[in-house]
Amino acid sequence: MRKVILGVLIVCLSLGLAAGAMAAPVVAWDASADFNVTGDSSGDNSGLFGGSAQIAASATQSYGPFDGCVVLKYDSGEATPIFLDDAFIKYNAAAFALYFKMLGIDNGIYDIECAPSEAGTLTLGIPSKPGLKMEVPMENFSLYGIVNNQTGSVIYNFAGGVDFTMDALGLGFTFNSNQANNSSSYGAQLTYALDAMSFTGQFGGLSPNAGGSGTGYVLKVNYTLPGGSGLALEYYGADANLNQTLNPYSKLYGEFNTPLAENVTLTFDVTSTDNGGGAAVTGWEGKIGITL
Repeated sequence: MRKVILGVLIVCLSLGLAAGAMAAPVVAWDASADFNVTGDSSGDNSGLFGGSAQIAASATQSYGPFDGCVVLKYDSGEATPIFLDDAFIKYNAAAFALYFKMLGIDNGIYDIECAPSEAGTLTLGIPSKPGLKMEVPMENFSLYGIVNNQTGSVIYNFAGGVDFTMDALGLGFTFNSNQANNSSSYGAQLTYALDAMSFTGQFGGLSPNAGGSGTGYVLKVNYTLPGGSGLALEYYGADANLNQTLNPYSKLYGEFNTPLAENVTLTFDVTSTDNGGGAAVTGWEGKIGITL
């Protein structure tokens, strides 16, 4: 399957490169690596030398109005540690940008979430499937639309959204129509930036075909310290219907990050999660991130 996807990518890029007289091709490379250790209050601890490593490398080739991108990843915690994470063709027109995402494209309710063990039973948005995305940017305003197709059947999912910006204030709306199970979801986001501090508020809902609509929300505060360090505090909440259990879901997340050197960052975070029906679990992670 991956060979087929890579073949499609190569063919599409070849067609783009052959289209008319264009500027010389430009190839851009990007890479990052994360090395981390984790632990939680249940006693699950990766240990100093038992942590995981994630390395991502992307290559983008531009030729006239066409961009082609391939992203490879290595994750020591996966059964297949090296895998193709993303691949797409992008066409840049004067008034819009069009993406063809071969490995899949989705759209959630911003950052709203529920318990990981329950999230797979009913997608909070549309599932990630091959599809198209169109973006239309304008001054202080942008909109986008997504259409993708369920694997093995001709069932299309639709999503879209709009974003407004007015100086330090931002406002966004998104909507999803999951045709595979006849569910719909919506979300709204409000952001405000004030000097070194920024605030984000999100609210959304899910309406499944079987009834029992649920809602959730997210609150975030970020603060940049002198010298480039940063603090973040986030709270996630979801009612019993959105969490698809008889109990609500909540998560409190705190993070501190600081630069150690050029392109090297140390991050430490603590998370307290209540999946519903049991005691909250507190977890922590220490991570060194490197960008090239």
